[in-house]
Amino acid sequence: MERFKSRNILFVIVMGAIIFAIFANEIGFEKFLYLINNVNRPLLLLAVFFNLLNIITFTITWRYLTPAKISLYKLFKFYMAGTFINNITPSFGTAGEPVKAMFLGKETGISKAECFAGVVSVRMLNMFPFLTIGMVGVWLLFSNPAIKLGFWAVAGLGFSIGLAFLIFGLIIYFYIRKDQLSSFVHTSIRYLAPFIGLVKKGFDHKSYVTAVDESINSFHGGLKNIHQDKKALGKAILFSYLGWIFDILAIYMVFLSIDETHIHISVLIISYTISMISGWLPLFLPGGLGIVDGTMAILFIYGGVPVEMAVLATLLYRLASYWFNTLLGAFYFWIELKSR
Repeated sequence: MERFKSRNILFVIVMGAIIFAIFANEIGFEKFLYLINNVNRPLLLLAVFFNLLNIITFTITWRYLTPAKISLYKLFKFYMAGTFINNITPSFGTAGEPVKAMFLGKETGISKAECFAGVVSVRMLNMFPFLTIGMVGVWLLFSNPAIKLGFWAVAGLGFSIGLAFLIFGLIIYFYIRKDQLSSFVHTSIRYLAPFIGLVKKGFDHKSYVTAVDESINSFHGGLKNIHQDKKALGKAILFSYLGWIFDILAIYMVFLSIDETHIHISVLIISYTISMISGWLPLFLPGGLGIVDGTMAILFIYGGVPVEMAVLATLLYRLASYWFNTLLGAFYFWIELKSR
């Protein structure tokens, strides 16, 4: 396990160095150094601050959806530890969710399935504000006569938004239809059994299916308990909206810090939304590393931002969010491991 984590961290560092070199080379190293030296540092720190507000509001959202009575700071630590695992593990950005549930379960004594139900509820709930904000961006984009989109741009935009709604729809479907979720898991276990058997000797997929069924029942029970509290759900949705808004404000602060103030709000929202969606696609790249960066820079350029400013803004935003969150998450993950 330690070897696995070390290999993942090394891969992320190498990928980060490659992305940095590519982006800096795209601008030109001399011009890149000039632009970096002229960045408004207080505004860049404000971008980091908005990123922190994004994390805190998502943690508050989780607090409303967890059955445990626990301090916000402890939940924040668990959230960041899970974010660290998400950012170094290639798995749709979901590998950290069981880690959050495990830490919460050990802290509170609540079953892992119920804790995991709370974590999954947060992911499900956060997708709704994310998609609605994305649709607002689409509306602003098409209502702006100064922005003209070609066929492929419209097709790409439609594909990205459609993919997001498809994933969201599947999550809701499996939540509503427990029998279909169980059937899907059974099929997956049967398919993966020969591969798991290569790693885990004596693996009995039949007994594992029984254990999974029990977990699914407990998991769905936890989801139903959470969703019965309408008042808490309403507050969670409100904070989820705030979380996404803070993240978009972080990008805007980055643009202000490099004195690029002409980007249209629709371009900002759409570029952000599609970039985040693109991070869900590659199973082999942790945290959407490389894909999110490249997609965001290209969309900014396509939206009329000068190449060097688009590349620099993307680099600084990812520094203020992905890399900052990964380092902070690594610290809290290490703290949690040391304390147990």
